[in-house]
Amino acid sequence: MNYHIDIDGQKIPLRIIEERRRSTRVALGSTHVILRIPKVPFFGANIQKHVDWAKNWLQQLKAVKPHVLDKYLPKKAYRNGDLFIIGKHQFYLNIQHAARKSGSIQYKDDHLYLVIPDMPGYDEQKLIRSLLIKFAQNHFLPIIIDRVNYYNRRYFKKPIQQVRLKYNKSNWGSCSTNKALNFSVRLFFAPDDVIDYVVIHELAHLIEMNHGDRFWKIVSDIMPDYKEKEHILKVNNGIYDF
Repeated sequence: MNYHIDIDGQKIPLRIIEERRRSTRVALGSTHVILRIPKVPFFGANIQKHVDWAKNWLQQLKAVKPHVLDKYLPKKAYRNGDLFIIGKHQFYLNIQHAARKSGSIQYKDDHLYLVIPDMPGYDEQKLIRSLLIKFAQNHFLPIIIDRVNYYNRRYFKKPIQQVRLKYNKSNWGSCSTNKALNFSVRLFFAPDDVIDYVVIHELAHLIEMNHGDRFWKIVSDIMPDYKEKEHILKVNNGIYDF
């Protein structure tokens, strides 16, 4: 049976499975929270107490891990004529269907022209999102490279092997041991100063690979209010997405 639980105003999809067991268990599935409850002669008997228990468990979990339920946020839907807004940038969507097997996207004069296959059996919104991600990676790569070069020249003066922009939900940026800097394209939903914080953070790893006191001293000397930027990223982790 499928239900919803309200957690701080967010409706979480809940799937209840009745089975032969003695205790109640909650698991975070890919699309639903799964609540496994003991099987009783009549389904629904005392079911509310199990739902209440699950709600309390989820609230406690969210207090410790604020973004653990973000994957259950509803996906954005894109339609022809919509305005696609990413940070301070905005683009008008022109979505057309054609007899083809793959999608394409082109950019011209603040308009994005998407051609979508006119065929059943696929997730159209998923394809549109993937095309928007592809566009954003190409469009914003020169911008992130420019910010990296600016802060590196001014504060670090370290060799950089490569700067890459890709879609990543596990982190906002990373620095490899071979001095390659990676950034999530989701960053561009954030304000410019927050993007700059992540750039400074990853550049600091060229000096200190760990997050020890020396690392945070480097970051705070350049951006004293860096904790505010971290808070913005944490609060909006589920929102800064395609």
